[in-house]
Amino acid sequence: MAKKKKRAKAKRAPWNKGREVGQRAPLSISEVTRIKKLLVKRGDAGLRDLAMFSTAIDTMLRAQDLLELTVKDVRKRNGVMRNTLELTTIKFGQGVQCVLSKATMRVLAKWIKQSAKKPNGYLFTSRLGGGLRPMSSRQLNRLVKSWAEAIRLDPSRYGIESLRRTRSIYILNKTENMEAVRIMLGLADIRTTARYLRDSKPVNALAINRAHTL
Repeated sequence: MAKKKKRAKAKRAPWNKGREVGQRAPLSISEVTRIKKLLVKRGDAGLRDLAMFSTAIDTMLRAQDLLELTVKDVRKRNGVMRNTLELTTIKFGQGVQCVLSKATMRVLAKWIKQSAKKPNGYLFTSRLGGGLRPMSSRQLNRLVKSWAEAIRLDPSRYGIESLRRTRSIYILNKTENMEAVRIMLGLADIRTTARYLRDSKPVNALAINRAHTL
């Protein structure tokens, strides 16, 4: 029996065989707006995806953390939506705080009402409005590619990580504050953050130094 298990293990294909790997491109502000408009046009049929897309962009969460969100994570017992989420990441067990825009809070509230989800129910399940288990990362990845293709982008350049990188790179380019972005992303250190955001505008440390003389 042990030999059979060893042989089966040896024949197992690499996890990334046939898959696209490497950094996924972030979305621009105009591309985010276009995808939201696309999903809005789908009406009730696009509400789950609009809520998921908006939440992913706002929170910058890893896919596994995004898909594990429940109603009580985003809505208080009295029915009021939370504008700040306090979560513990699955991968590293770190505490992170995420901010939701008013627009995202509204669409989440509408989605929860339409789907009649309970407080402990997962927000984003594979079945529209139903199902007990959260959507899979693979399904989310397919959706991201379909959204990109729908607004005439090359789907091979986009995936789950595009959602996480979009706002983080935008904030970094606006503030040049790598440490703040590191905290938002829940990453271990500055070097990890720099590698993750390597396609963003480089920080001009000399300019910052000159602008903050004593």
